[in-house]
Amino acid sequence: MGCNDVLATLAFAPDAKPAAKLGELSSLPLGTLGQRLMALRYFNVNGATWLRYFAWEPPLSRVLPEGPAQIKALWSRIEQAGAALPCEADLTRELASRSLHEIAAELEGALTQTDGAIRLLLALGHMPALSASLAARLAREVHGLWLETPRLCDLIYLACHDLSRFPATTVGEGDLKYVIVADKGEMGVRAVRETLAFAAIPVVLYSALDDAGSLQVRLAEKNGGFSISLEGSFRESYASYVQIAKRIHEVYRSRFADDAERELARSALYPGYGPLAENTAAIEHFRRNGIVFVGPMQDVVERAGDKRKFRLLSQAIDEKAVVPGIVIDENDPALILAAIQRGYHEGRFSFPGRLKAANGGGGRGQMVIASPELVQAAVQKVLGEIQTNGWDPGVMFEQNIPETIHLEVQVLRDRYGNTRHFGMRDCTEQRASQKIQEEAPPALMRLFPGLEARICTLAVRIADEVGYVGACTVELMFKDGHFYLLEMNTRIQVEHPVTEASHRIRSQGNLLPLNLVALQLAVAKGSPLAFSQDDVVNTHAAREFRINAESWRGEIKDSRDGKLGLFLPNAGVFDCIEVPEADDVLSALTERGVRGIDKLEVRFDCGFEAGDKLVNKDPTFGKLIVSVASDADHSAERYELLRLASIEVLGRMRVEGRQLAPTGKVIRGSRFMTNLSDHIRVLESELLRAHATGLAKGRHVNWVVDALRRG
Repeated sequence: MGCNDVLATLAFAPDAKPAAKLGELSSLPLGTLGQRLMALRYFNVNGATWLRYFAWEPPLSRVLPEGPAQIKALWSRIEQAGAALPCEADLTRELASRSLHEIAAELEGALTQTDGAIRLLLALGHMPALSASLAARLAREVHGLWLETPRLCDLIYLACHDLSRFPATTVGEGDLKYVIVADKGEMGVRAVRETLAFAAIPVVLYSALDDAGSLQVRLAEKNGGFSISLEGSFRESYASYVQIAKRIHEVYRSRFADDAERELARSALYPGYGPLAENTAAIEHFRRNGIVFVGPMQDVVERAGDKRKFRLLSQAIDEKAVVPGIVIDENDPALILAAIQRGYHEGRFSFPGRLKAANGGGGRGQMVIASPELVQAAVQKVLGEIQTNGWDPGVMFEQNIPETIHLEVQVLRDRYGNTRHFGMRDCTEQRASQKIQEEAPPALMRLFPGLEARICTLAVRIADEVGYVGACTVELMFKDGHFYLLEMNTRIQVEHPVTEASHRIRSQGNLLPLNLVALQLAVAKGSPLAFSQDDVVNTHAAREFRINAESWRGEIKDSRDGKLGLFLPNAGVFDCIEVPEADDVLSALTERGVRGIDKLEVRFDCGFEAGDKLVNKDPTFGKLIVSVASDADHSAERYELLRLASIEVLGRMRVEGRQLAPTGKVIRGSRFMTNLSDHIRVLESELLRAHATGLAKGRHVNWVVDALRRG
């Protein structure tokens, strides 16, 4: 934390206008109190060095002439308090004898720099065991305390969190009033609806060029929210955190006048899985501009979202949990080439290999290399993608393990250290390294007793190690009974609804729906997770289908591999979107002799309504989720029942419209194409029939396209 910011925050009067703030932590809860409490903590640790060696007096004098004298007087008090501190054992007994209410009341004194607050923060800062003990006590007692007084939880959290990390930003005192939705399409619509269900006010960011009047904007404005327009194309609008922060401040000042800062402190920006979600520069910019970010802080994304650091962390926990390979913290082609050649000759991996950008994703920024002589060209290509996408430098080279299963663990963690996992997903049905179908829980895990629990425990440990706050996913490859951790996605993922559909939360004898987005908002509010790991119950088998504006075209060559056959996207205007009722589907299945489904649920998350246009957008306009619970006598057959139910639902869905040119003009005589029928072809394949009932040999992340090409 910067010396000048800390000293100014401590020197200015608490009611100064404008209030002095820690530039790096402008989005802290509790306003000036939170700022001064954290400033005292940093000053306690660094003050001796700053006052002796830093040129701090001239800059402080320029903004507050009496500031240097005030800081020297404060430091004198801190030194006296430090000299009078009892031993750690006595302080431990003293703190244990006081209630958390009494401790929080002492911390309130940080606003006016009382002797009691200085003494308490000094003890916590210089005695890590004391701070850890207080944090553990808060975690044990937080559920009752949060319901009674969220402010207390804010104070104690800020007083004892690890100073080597950024504190999680949450709205102060649990007062989350506005959710600023920074995603679009089906996730933007979902976020608006969840905001309303959360009894908060939706504030929708949208591209004036592409999304004026879009469904998420209409929903927000119809239900008491408001919208903020952004200029430019997708990257110039939704990905431009500078423009976004500027526009938020402008609109809040215009709308709330003198109350703008107070209302912004009651707001949180929800990135969904859009371009801001894992962008460390965006997270830093929002933090500096006083905007609470729903998700992990920048340093956590840097530790966990970077594939290199994730690999090293996973390797330290379990050496066998990663693919043979090396991490290369270079961006010079010659140095990367030399490192790969050296690792190969040392026998650390073999070819074929895979070169991956440290911060790539969605199949981008990576390349399979068949032999050593092809490394140089691959390095140039991957480095070009890094530069084009503005990713951080650095790559990894790993031995390529072909034809693997793609699995994921869904994890959620609050700021108090409560971590929960929600089982695993199987995301093997893919095209062009992007998922099109997902299943939860994975059917194949039935064949490997105990392995799912081991993997989930490892994922939870990783989230704890990095100090994660929010929703994340640990991804891994699986083959022949072995798993290899790949990366952590430091955001909610597209496929999270399949996990929601397959799990429930046990509460007071009832099974409540799992809602990961609502839990994200609760964590951003500062709330603790109010259920144990044992309360997470798998009740259904579920499958999610990404409904895309695309269709399989077997006669067209795919430029990526030169082979015939690819999914070709198109744009369109929706004339009809109809989803069958679960009861109708169940009746049709029963008439066909399908027995054993106890409960059937059909859900469609869609970003559009009839009359809306999809043009210049992600082809995924909706996600269909089908889930079944089967009778106890038929539980072993539930994946086959799920397959049959999914075919019936897909066959009954109607998504109709007309194609649009890139300009948005209707192409006469054209028909809007989707992948509904392609999903049915996949489900009816021999491979997925085998998968539903046992082990499907030959099932891997490339099987869908390979099978469609074979006809």
